[in-house]
Amino acid sequence: FPTVFSVGEREDDPTTGWSGGFSCVVGNPPWERVKIQDKEFFVNIGRADIADAATAAIRKKMVDALADTDHCLHKAYTDALRQSEATAHFLLKSGRYPLTGQGDVNTYSVFAETMRTITDPTGAAGILTPTGLATDNTTAPFFSDTLSANRLYAFYDFENEAKIFKDVHNQFRFAVTVMSGKARQSKRTRFAFYTRYVVDLASRRFALAPEEVLKMNPNTGTLPMFRTRTDADITLRIYTRHPVLIRDDDPDGNPWGLSFTRLFDMANDAGLFNQPKDLADAHFNGWSYTRRTREYVPLYEAKMLGHFDHRFSTYRGATQKQLNKGSLPRPTDKEHDDADTEALARYWVDRVEVDTKLADKWDRDWLLGWRDIARASDFRTFAPSVLPTSAVGHVFPLAFPRDPAAAVSLQGMWSTFVFDYVARQKLSGAHMTYNIVKQLACPAPESFATSSAWAQERTLADWVCPYVLELSYTSWRLKPY
Repeated sequence: FPTVFSVGEREDDPTTGWSGGFSCVVGNPPWERVKIQDKEFFVNIGRADIADAATAAIRKKMVDALADTDHCLHKAYTDALRQSEATAHFLLKSGRYPLTGQGDVNTYSVFAETMRTITDPTGAAGILTPTGLATDNTTAPFFSDTLSANRLYAFYDFENEAKIFKDVHNQFRFAVTVMSGKARQSKRTRFAFYTRYVVDLASRRFALAPEEVLKMNPNTGTLPMFRTRTDADITLRIYTRHPVLIRDDDPDGNPWGLSFTRLFDMANDAGLFNQPKDLADAHFNGWSYTRRTREYVPLYEAKMLGHFDHRFSTYRGATQKQLNKGSLPRPTDKEHDDADTEALARYWVDRVEVDTKLADKWDRDWLLGWRDIARASDFRTFAPSVLPTSAVGHVFPLAFPRDPAAAVSLQGMWSTFVFDYVARQKLSGAHMTYNIVKQLACPAPESFATSSAWAQERTLADWVCPYVLELSYTSWRLKPY
């Protein structure tokens, strides 16, 4: 539970404008999801056989069977489930938590809102939570409101590499958040990111004004992750010169006319996926299968696609070890040089299903998208690619520009080191989600329509186009592009 205490008089703080004594609320609340997690529940009571079930469907059958084989355990589970559902209902529906009572609630977020609520107007609140308080979509309204109200005094993000919490995984990130009362507003917020030792805070800390942070994430109000003040300065200058890709609250905030979609969910749509044994009586041309009048096109997975390369990796010749690690072999130079050779997929989907998914969205014989799985520590963080129109797994989201010809400029820009640099500052987890992509700084289409001397009086689009096509058009399948 939060602890309330008083702090005595102290000198004025020129950074924030704070002065005098004040009351504090300090706490380290539990970091737990309110919704019961079946695997965790059964692991904690020693039933690994249920926790380690191959699928959720199998686990549910095993749980249902407990009603006959172990009534006491089944009742303990249903009681815990009812408690979880009742708590979630209160948090989501009561109105007590207007900013954090949404989605899959975690206890630390509602504690943070409570602590801010009970803080005296001239006081402050300090809370220890996962870094997600400042970066997750479900907590975005709370963090954005705290920031825009000038009530965020400090946010210090830590990595657990030094095992500050010895029982927490070393890659887990947590943060100290300090919030002020309504009458004690902060002109600038102190930040530190990727900190390993408390003693390093003084050297890593820097300050940003709330409006500077909101300029970089205007849709969600969440926090970019800067390793240094230099990174913050460079990124802020980029955002001063260029708008975000899509600004939600602006009717003119989508200059590229972009829409996004995910085609096939690798779990929910698994019934549509065919393997070679299912198509043994069909003809295979090296890319797709044909059975009478039906064509079965390959399902591209994100790991098969790379920068300017829709043949980045292949299932052809993949070993079991590679499959277990989720990595695939790369085509040889000879295979890459052969414009008739395509990467081999794992699954194939009826083209009718693909056409149905794309109906009213896209009518070209090529697709543009990016890898969803990404990390700021990877060699490249934002990885776009163009591929032939086909089935695509959900971890490779697709982008449809209003003017299909503009895709060449988008692909070229999204592939630059500068765009990648901005993406690194904005990514705190392992997924390049729609919300992150929409808030990446991106020159407007008008930037590509102007001519310049260095481009020999051609427009930037005319200058970029041949380079993008030379790099992308490596097989006949991409001729439509």
